Amino acid sequence: MKRIWISLVLLVALISVCALGTWRTNQISSQMIQMVTQAKDAAQRGDTKTAVVLSRKAKENWNSNHAVLCTYMPHAKLEAISQMLAGLPMLCQYGGTEQFLADCDRSIEQLSYLNEAETPTLENIF
Repeated sequence: MKRIWISLVLLVALISVCALGTWRTNQISSQMIQMVTQAKDAAQRGDTKTAVVLSRKAKENWNSNHAVLCTYMPHAKLEAISQMLAGLPMLCQYGGTEQFLADCDRSIEQLSYLNEAETPTLENIF
């Protein structure tokens, strides 16, 4: 009987940790998408200074959350996003507006995919 209770406790703990990871991934990716979108909008308005500040802020925010995400996610996905975000401030600052906008779109898509891939849906499970 003790084994059943221990199994149930482990099952509840496992489900709780998975739910927490999914919630945290959703929170981080939503926040990052919002920041990159704001930087993109600023660049489209011609406000380069604001776009540079926002893209730097997004990069710093990603770097601070990267360690948390690395504990339960594949590193390849995270590194691709890191590389994309690392180049955004310089592209914007030195006049690569078209490339900056394209990389913003790519970053937003990667972050959306990150969130979608971690959501436990039937499509992701099977």
